[in-house]
Amino acid sequence: MRNRHFLLAVVLSIGSLAARGGGLAMEDQGARAAGVGGAYVAQAADPTAIFYNPGAVALMPKKKGVAAGVSLESIRQASFQGVSPGIGAGTTGEQKSKMVTLPYAFLTAPLGARAVSGLGAYAPYRLRSEWADPNVFSGRYLATSSEIEALDLAPTFAFQLTPHLGIGAGAVYRRSTLSASRRIGATLSGSITDVAMADMETDSTASTGWNAGILYRPGDAFSIGITHRSRMSVDFEGAGKLTQILTGNTQLDQLVAASFPFGQELALTSHFDYPARTAAGIAFGLSKAVTIEVDAERTSWKDTAAIPFLFPNNAGLNTTYALSLEDTTSFRGGLRFQFPTGPQLRFGYAIEKSPQPDQTVGAFLADAGRKTATAGFGLDWLDVSVGWTTFDRRSIVDNVDQFNGNYRGNAWTAAITVTK
Repeated sequence: MRNRHFLLAVVLSIGSLAARGGGLAMEDQGARAAGVGGAYVAQAADPTAIFYNPGAVALMPKKKGVAAGVSLESIRQASFQGVSPGIGAGTTGEQKSKMVTLPYAFLTAPLGARAVSGLGAYAPYRLRSEWADPNVFSGRYLATSSEIEALDLAPTFAFQLTPHLGIGAGAVYRRSTLSASRRIGATLSGSITDVAMADMETDSTASTGWNAGILYRPGDAFSIGITHRSRMSVDFEGAGKLTQILTGNTQLDQLVAASFPFGQELALTSHFDYPARTAAGIAFGLSKAVTIEVDAERTSWKDTAAIPFLFPNNAGLNTTYALSLEDTTSFRGGLRFQFPTGPQLRFGYAIEKSPQPDQTVGAFLADAGRKTATAGFGLDWLDVSVGWTTFDRRSIVDNVDQFNGNYRGNAWTAAITVTK
């Protein structure tokens, strides 16, 4: 019995080490906006304004409309190279290449001469991380995979106060889920051996918030917009599952089997704070053909301290992914050129700072600042865009779990939208 308790203590002390997370916001909710680097707060002129600036919905030239499409993101390279001191020293790892597909749809309809109603469905946050070859990945006792998904339904109402001033606001109904997996190990003959896989997943949970915006457009050559999205706090329930990994040592395997609740659904709870976001933009018409816009957005991540997976009936399995996120400001700039016959060319650039401090960069998520260059093309009903993102290299030497190393990566994005 003493050996069993000793083994259990060793296993849980390893398994309860924390892992980390970072920035999750998805900005590509329409190809027109994506083509100009997301700088769209001051000139949103189609139903995607429900996301970018509800106040712009009131000043759309066509009040009745539908916009639907899909955005794609592919992480082409995300690698880890361990450094001393720490558990990852001298090792390497790579995340599996993955494609994230995010559909979206927006609908607007007039309510009289000056009011417009709308409804949007989109995914504002998404994280999918999975480390290749988890059997040898040095961070596997922290995390082998992680996922955060959120889907919003946003009924919106906008009103034209004057021909040049529009305001809008709406509710946001969100359903989201969290999940993570990690290995559990035990010391055998002086080295750590994998004895179990822990999978943790919450149920899809509802939360509510709001968004609002204002757009002032005194003429075709100038406009200014401001928008705000509220913070959302979500309490989750879900289940965890332990799967035994056989070591080939019969005595150890029997001891592990008797020490853990394998093959059961283990009740868990979790919590996550989605940040408030405030954006402002100014658009200038340099000529009839050329318009530029510059946006700045402040995201209040500071209340997002951690993601806990807590087991009320199995406290020894509790896992907390500390985040300690910080408020960030991102900047976006875009240029739109319109041919006399109607088609448009678009170019943009975005600079985004990571909210994740060095101390919490690790196996759960290694977020990084990023720079994205974009280009797009549009007709009156069809828009496409592409983008290339380079992530800042992060060199971590003070990780709280002693999982130090260098991280780097890049990605490409694409979007297509049909507007009627």
